[in-house]
Amino acid sequence: MCIRDRYQRRVREQQKMMGGAVRRMIMRQLSMAWEKWQAVYEDQKFAARMGGGAIRRMLNRQLSMAWEQWQAVAAEMKYQEMMLRRGLMRMIHAKLAAAMGKWREQAADAKRTAFMCGGAIRRMLHRQLSMAWEQWQFVADEMRRQEAMLRRGIMRMLMRQLACPWPGSSGNGLEPVAHCRSSDEG
Repeated sequence: MCIRDRYQRRVREQQKMMGGAVRRMIMRQLSMAWEKWQAVYEDQKFAARMGGGAIRRMLNRQLSMAWEQWQAVAAEMKYQEMMLRRGLMRMIHAKLAAAMGKWREQAADAKRTAFMCGGAIRRMLHRQLSMAWEQWQFVADEMRRQEAMLRRGIMRMLMRQLACPWPGSSGNGLEPVAHCRSSDEG
């Protein structure tokens, strides 16, 4: 590759870079002009709408007053409807909550009744088994009662025996206790 080719290539690259810079500057100015035009157009459009609206309102004052009154009444009606709906929903929720509570109470009563009736029915169906069970409970209670009475009686006898002095061991000259004397004599 010769010097001339290198030089031409370098010139082409510089022209390309310069062309890109120039194009960007032109495009930037074009873009800025376009944005300026859009802003001015929007401002004029807004001013025309505002001015036109004011002029139309002045020309049609009664119509405008009626429109504004309708808007106010519509807003008030919408607010009242919302408040009425809220009140109704509160009432409906309260009634639903009360009904749910009542249902729970009745369900609990039905469950308790079914349980109690089921027990009575089972006892009637298994009467002999139930009678044997009740007899066993009665006998077991009676045996416990008799065992306790026997234990108390034996303890009383042991305590009485322990409280009496041994025969012939009253070296202190005291008389034996009255309940011991009756057993010593007999």
